[in-house]
Amino acid sequence: MKLKLGSLIAGLTERGAAHQQVAATVLFADICGSTRLFEQYGDVRAREIETRVLDALTAKTSAHGGEVIKTIGDEIMSRFADAESAVRAACEMHQALKDDPELARLNIAIKIGLHHGPVLVENNDVFGDAVNVAARMVSLSKGEQIITNRETVEQLPEEIARMTRSLGQSQVRGKQEEIEICEVIWHDSTSLTQMASGQHQEELRNLLFARLLLEYRGKALELAPAAQTFTMGRGERSSLVVDRELVSRSHADIEFRQGKFILVDHSTNGTYLLLENGARFFVRREEFTLHDRGIICLGQAVVEDNPDLIRYQCVHL
Repeated sequence: MKLKLGSLIAGLTERGAAHQQVAATVLFADICGSTRLFEQYGDVRAREIETRVLDALTAKTSAHGGEVIKTIGDEIMSRFADAESAVRAACEMHQALKDDPELARLNIAIKIGLHHGPVLVENNDVFGDAVNVAARMVSLSKGEQIITNRETVEQLPEEIARMTRSLGQSQVRGKQEEIEICEVIWHDSTSLTQMASGQHQEELRNLLFARLLLEYRGKALELAPAAQTFTMGRGERSSLVVDRELVSRSHADIEFRQGKFILVDHSTNGTYLLLENGARFFVRREEFTLHDRGIICLGQAVVEDNPDLIRYQCVHL
């Protein structure tokens, strides 16, 4: 009996040692539009693209002292000792995809969410409230965004905290009170040092000289960064009404984020795009960054004689 009791105590001691609670920043990065990749390129090619992206995210995690906890399909989960390292890694993850000619050509984007707090480390995995909150942050994020919260921002050095802006309060599952959601403002050609001052942050946030020119049924439209979200659909309240059977009432929006115009599809039948270089894309309930010029068609493939083609051109005045 003594031997059994001793063994039991030893087992409990070992098990307790395997459970270690530490403060850490948990980061989730998710590939946007992965469903589109498999539909457009097939399983083998799409998986190659995903692997290329995940390898880049892993490299940036390691470069900033982080540890990849796991990859879940098209998503990576990493742990960092502090919030600053996680934010710097997140910015460089976005930049790495833009610097990769192949991924840039394919219009690959990721969305990132992160949170700093206590986690329970067990068998090279992490658990706890901080993991749940970080997962909620990435669910609130959109393509080319980094979403966190005020609690995490308060862990950042002042020069990096200035890179953030508040998006308001939001209810998070498991939290009794709403928490303040924040976005990390980053830009592809601007370093963290350049982004530190309020003046630079304001310049990056506005990018006033970008314009999106649209042409539909002979009517010309111009969208500026400061404009409200541009809505397209069959509904009469849409900014652009396309009265076709295959078009949803609220089919797609165009938003301006991080210096780019983003098409966000909400529809049943999806949105088709034909780019100037001849590449074709299909998005359904996903996002697509508009570059240069091309054609948008709601609910059906782009056919030249379709009168409901929406032609677009991105310009900088």
